[in-house]
Amino acid sequence: MEFGLFKNQTRFKIALELIDKEEGLSIMQLNQLLEEIPQATLYRHMNAMFEEGLVKVVNTKKTRSGEEKFYAINAETYKVDEDEWNLASYDDKVNFVTYYFMYVLQSYQSYHKTIDEKKDQATFSLSKFTLEESKFEDFQSELKSLFEKYYEEPKTDNSKERTVSLVIIP
Repeated sequence: MEFGLFKNQTRFKIALELIDKEEGLSIMQLNQLLEEIPQATLYRHMNAMFEEGLVKVVNTKKTRSGEEKFYAINAETYKVDEDEWNLASYDDKVNFVTYYFMYVLQSYQSYHKTIDEKKDQATFSLSKFTLEESKFEDFQSELKSLFEKYYEEPKTDNSKERTVSLVIIP
């Protein structure tokens, strides 16, 4: 589990802009969003991130001067299976959890840009339970079933993508 986007702040900012942008962004678009980062620096970091497999090219467009590439997060790079998690160092786990929370934050920021502040329907909660081990296992099992039930829900014309984030610290 290697989280190369944490190597420096520039890569992290690039990754945050690319979150949930399946259609990708070009260097020019990133340059408009990240005005404080020089275009040459963006090119250098995007090339390094591409070589490390952190981003991928999802589209190209012909231009008068050549070809414009559109980059997106390579989500497979950031997926961690149970075996990887169990073998990961504490620092790797902290990096992954940090990426997870930054993803949630970026998702909220993207959502917030599209709504009237008075109609913000985002909800947050933090609950501490005092449960015996068997009750805690029941809770996790029921929660998993609930997530699976709604995750499998077929898309309709009235469906809207919603982000549900959950962290359990046993």
